[in-house]
Amino acid sequence: MAVKSLGNVTVTYNGTAITGYLNQSSVEAIVAAIDTTVLNSTAGEKISGLGDWNVSVGGLWAKALHDVLNPDCVTPPETLRDLVVVVGKSGATATYTWDENSFVSGYTWTVEPTGAITWSGSLAVSGVPTMT
Repeated sequence: MAVKSLGNVTVTYNGTAITGYLNQSSVEAIVAAIDTTVLNSTAGEKISGLGDWNVSVGGLWAKALHDVLNPDCVTPPETLRDLVVVVGKSGATATYTWDENSFVSGYTWTVEPTGAITWSGSLAVSGVPTMT
């Protein structure tokens, strides 16, 4: 049985809402810092490079979730998947959308002999999201 996330986030991967299986999610934006040489400088110099995005997810494992993520790990799709992440309360949300620009780049499930089965994953994305 899926457990509803307590936070104000929804994640939809390839048209399937996986929010009910989440207890954590994060959107990471990283801009590369490129070292440069400035001959008259007495300190390290950097310029900004390309941006990179990653969406980390995880929670309580369920077969329905496994059926969504695992096939893309066994046979990576030729066409990248849609990914939509909405963060915030109603009326004050930030929506990040990647149309046919995401894929499962990591999927791990962990079993404790007497505990819950948990999972974590990484949804890699290509390009800049549409942000609304």
